[in-house]
Amino acid sequence: MTVLVTHPGRQHSHQAALALQGAGLLAGYWAGVPSLPEHGRFVPPALWRRLVPYAPVPLDPSKVRCAPWVPGLRRLGDRLPGNAAREVDFAACRLFDRWAARHLARAGASAVISCEISARSTFRAARERGIVTLLDAPSIHWAAQDRLHGTLDAPGLHRRIVRVKEEEIALADHIVTVSELARQTYLAAGVPPDKVHAVPLGVDLSLFRPDGTEAAPRGCGIVFLFAGASIHRKGFDLLLEAFAQVAAQVPDVRLRLIGPAGDSIHLLEKYPSVPLEVAGPTDQQSLAAAFRRADCLVLPSRNDSYAMVVPEALASGLPVIVSEMVGAKDLVREGKNGWIVPAGEAAPLAERMLACARDPEGVRGLREACRRSAEAATWEGYAARFTALIRRLVP
Repeated sequence: MTVLVTHPGRQHSHQAALALQGAGLLAGYWAGVPSLPEHGRFVPPALWRRLVPYAPVPLDPSKVRCAPWVPGLRRLGDRLPGNAAREVDFAACRLFDRWAARHLARAGASAVISCEISARSTFRAARERGIVTLLDAPSIHWAAQDRLHGTLDAPGLHRRIVRVKEEEIALADHIVTVSELARQTYLAAGVPPDKVHAVPLGVDLSLFRPDGTEAAPRGCGIVFLFAGASIHRKGFDLLLEAFAQVAAQVPDVRLRLIGPAGDSIHLLEKYPSVPLEVAGPTDQQSLAAAFRRADCLVLPSRNDSYAMVVPEALASGLPVIVSEMVGAKDLVREGKNGWIVPAGEAAPLAERMLACARDPEGVRGLREACRRSAEAATWEGYAARFTALIRRLVP
């Protein structure tokens, strides 16, 4: 029994491939993002690092295939306005799916796990060959997304995306989500419970770790950190509103914002006098350093299927404030390593942030407990959970 992993980008798909390789179950890893050093042999190193800000993956080269035109097409699409960019992104995913479907027979796999929106054609081809189909579902169910925060897609594009997702769900023998929260949204949509399985993700404890020093000298105000895109889905508007209330009462508090500009970045203009530090997107090394310089991660998402920054922050010794719609909330122990607040509301978020701002030493005193709680969420643990599930599901 062997399993093929396909993904138009990367996300956590390479971790699934590494887990399968370690268990002797990997048939192949086909992704859009280059995975091996040799994929960049014809590109100058400096340019390659700029184009592909991902570390190589230690996979058997004979089992890796790369489709770099997919992220290339998506990057070109990012330069287009609004819905045109989303159309290009959808087209890139669909083209990757058709490419994987055409080459599926050569993988010799017993099962294939493919990412949503990039699985329909692959699953159709797999069904014809008696190959088990597993849907990699990194997001919550589309109906829950629509209910919680709607969509920025044009109506016609959204209908096409939903059609693809619905057919993929129907074609999938099994669906693998990244959290129990996400799994429950599939059950609420009527998918049978024995078809949906949650496998929480992991964290690199060697990269994300405390450095033995405090983020600020004793007596200094607390430093909150938001790491993610400045978008409505992640509650960026709620964060700014709540923090403005806190800053008005605790003048030495600060908020650092790290991540790409999104649909809510314009809201910064409403808070010209609030003590904000704004940075753009960063790599994993710099993100780990940013965690070590902060006191508390804040993530008030309206929907985050998992949110990798939560275990990364905990592993760095950082307490977290997350909404009830963040999948990684399962790692939070109230008052021990963080706090959970209602989703979609600024007032409870402001109340919790204010309590932290008034007790910075108490918040910093949770660092050791935070690190210990992250030790249960390693990538090694993920690999064990994922391969155990695959052995159970695939004959």
